[in-house]
Amino acid sequence: MTKRFDIITIGAATRDVFLRSAGIKIIRNENFSTGEAECFALGSKIEVQELVFETGGGATNTAVGFSRQGFRTAFIGKIGHQDARGQEVLRALRMEKVNVGLVTKDHQRGTAYSVLLLTSRGERTALVYRGASADFHPRDLPRREFRADWMYVSSLAGELPIIRRIWNVAKKKKIRIAWNPGSSELAHGLSKLEPFLQQADVVIMNQEEAARLMKLTTSQDDAPFQYLRRITGGVTVVTMGTEGSFGGDRRSAWHCGTHHVHVVDTTGAGDAFGSGFVSAFIRDEDNISGALQLGTENAEAVIRVIGAKAGLLQRHTAKRPAPVRSIIRR
Repeated sequence: MTKRFDIITIGAATRDVFLRSAGIKIIRNENFSTGEAECFALGSKIEVQELVFETGGGATNTAVGFSRQGFRTAFIGKIGHQDARGQEVLRALRMEKVNVGLVTKDHQRGTAYSVLLLTSRGERTALVYRGASADFHPRDLPRREFRADWMYVSSLAGELPIIRRIWNVAKKKKIRIAWNPGSSELAHGLSKLEPFLQQADVVIMNQEEAARLMKLTTSQDDAPFQYLRRITGGVTVVTMGTEGSFGGDRRSAWHCGTHHVHVVDTTGAGDAFGSGFVSAFIRDEDNISGALQLGTENAEAVIRVIGAKAGLLQRHTAKRPAPVRSIIRR
């Protein structure tokens, strides 16, 4: 019998190790893209105060988020063939009641791996080996039959053929799409991405990504959101970190604020927001403001702990809504 899922997540799966050390210093230097750098003395031995092994990748993070919200969830992605990292990814997903029967295994590349260097401020620098996740092709989509109400698509290493194939499958099977494109997808530019944006039911980006895609500056407040929502066929969401988030369709739009929380690790905040928002939206499509609130609360829970999954909310734990206001109705 063909299995039916509420939602299937598609994208990367990684094995992560988090390192926190007082020996990692932050210096300001305009030679770096962010204006700051994490540094330690060359040739020195740096003591590590905290070491945490976790699993990550946008698709596994959101899969756990949806499962904890009570949805029948499956993950589609690519891991190494029988390597220990891949087995850890599968074990972690099974423990969270995520179906892994649609996973593809790569005989050439190993499972993706990340080393994350944490600062005292909760920010991190990631050293990433993308491995099998960067080698996902249209042929890697499951050939066996499956049914789902939704797909949540995260970064797929910028491969437009696989995105096109997913959209075609979704159209054929009448599956709705929530899309959180990564930087490699956005690098293709608006002209190539516009058809996918128009067909998606929910599109989620951060402010810098939306501004870059629209060729705007991030200092233009809600401009990236306002421009993007005129193009997106469904609901558009733009996140802005501690400045909150915007969400809306072509008729109405909302801004949701944030709470002041102690940040331990920002890893997975965007994925937590995405799974929280879409979970609430699936339950009540007329309550975009409420979806923004659950997305915010989920992200705030995740950044209080190390790793992208540990803080993800169970459905019954959501209880601290952030302030929300209407910004336009038309």
